[in-house]
Amino acid sequence: MKRATVSLWLLHLIGNALLLWLGYYWLGVGESDTAHLLGSAAIVLGGVCVALFLHGTALVYFDRDGERSLAHAMGTAARNLLPLLVVAILAAVVYGLLTYIYGKFQHNAFLIGSYATMHTRKPVAPAKVLHWYHVFIWMLRWLVVPALLFPLTAAVARMGWAGFRLRSLRLSPLYWIEVCVLLLLALVVPLRLMNWIPEFSKFAAQMASLIARMGLGYLLFVAALLTIEFLTARGRPRLTQPNTVPSP
Repeated sequence: MKRATVSLWLLHLIGNALLLWLGYYWLGVGESDTAHLLGSAAIVLGGVCVALFLHGTALVYFDRDGERSLAHAMGTAARNLLPLLVVAILAAVVYGLLTYIYGKFQHNAFLIGSYATMHTRKPVAPAKVLHWYHVFIWMLRWLVVPALLFPLTAAVARMGWAGFRLRSLRLSPLYWIEVCVLLLLALVVPLRLMNWIPEFSKFAAQMASLIARMGLGYLLFVAALLTIEFLTARGRPRLTQPNTVPSP
């Protein structure tokens, strides 16, 4: 493994840990007055910029168009931080809409359940309709939307504002499978490890288990994200640009 790749892994291990700590610290920041509110907003903005720089660096470094040095990748991600921030705002709007419609379906679930019961002559509980609707929104949140955002983020990290002018985005079925599995490894498995509490009688064994589960979950989180960024930047999703290189 190249030294630059090892440095990138170390950068992500340290950087993502600091971002998680910053998020935990932000949860305890009071917003009782204007100064504290501005401080809270500054922490959020700073954390988002650091996350965009960190993962933008990986997307540029893994670019298939040529071997990139880590310093070059960091410089490119830093220069394109503003368009990357626009991608983050777009993602926030999408997730805000998903959160809004997530909580607005209860009455519609009752209507759909009643309509299905009337036409199928079989009882369809509104609670079951609501459950599957929430499953659908969960899949959109944590699988579909991220799988679509990664290629866009890779293009913007590499080309800046020109990355928004991609004419088409074709994602292969293999890419969808790979990214969805890796997202489950990055998000679901670490949380399951955290919530799993083995039965140990001694406090020392319980503490060792907690540290081991937290460490394993964090390594899975970082490794899965870096693998997604590697697959995305290496061109598994084919990106078509509006301008082709003129042939001689």
